[in-house]
Amino acid sequence: MTQLLVSVRNVDEAVAAVEGGADIIDVKEPHSGSLGCATPGMILEIGHAVGRMQGRKPPLSLALGELHEWQSGDLTLLRHAIQEIAPQFLKLGLAATCMVPDSASWVAQWRQVRTAIPGSHQWVAVAYADHEQAGSPGVERVLQAAVEESCHILLIDTHTKQGKSLLDEMSLEALQAIRRKTQEHGLKLALAGSLAKSNLPLLLRIQPDIIAVRGAVCASGDRIGTVSKTLVQEFRFAINQARPSHRSV
Repeated sequence: MTQLLVSVRNVDEAVAAVEGGADIIDVKEPHSGSLGCATPGMILEIGHAVGRMQGRKPPLSLALGELHEWQSGDLTLLRHAIQEIAPQFLKLGLAATCMVPDSASWVAQWRQVRTAIPGSHQWVAVAYADHEQAGSPGVERVLQAAVEESCHILLIDTHTKQGKSLLDEMSLEALQAIRRKTQEHGLKLALAGSLAKSNLPLLLRIQPDIIAVRGAVCASGDRIGTVSKTLVQEFRFAINQARPSHRSV
């Protein structure tokens, strides 16, 4: 069953996403990039608000920005926030890691930052479909590292948010090939990257474990807008409607 992840930037959006039927609440700051990291204070606010909600409480995911942003950063406050709200998923981008001479060291640097954030969460390996523009490793290389580093999920996203979607950057056949490999290695597959309801009939044919959105459920129609409960409900319904046509091709 494909789950719906909705990225939120504040408490009001988190409540709207939960009430709209999101399966996973992802905390991020869209003004800070594809995987913009929210402040520790906002992470705590959202985590506590979701925890206080009555009934169903979806697991939390945190976007932690890009690896190069943490090379000399102080993780003290962030570690505290993570320990307090105990998110199930953590993800860290790899943009710009292949733009330096010693780019082969990115796996060790990635491991170092992940090791500095202890806990029982699951790490999401992030591969950018537009990796050449992002200066990041290719999807196949990130998949290989995800297996070697015991990650639980491979997320394929787009780094540059300029009107192109995931399917503009990768063919359905390429995504199907990656899906087969994640299944072989016991990894879950999450798909993101300016996805719309119109993309679901194609994407759900490869049976991803997670579809991740923000712009598609924002009232303004773009990722900088405000998450709408109604649009989350509509997207959740669209996934449910498309599900009977799931099949491998």
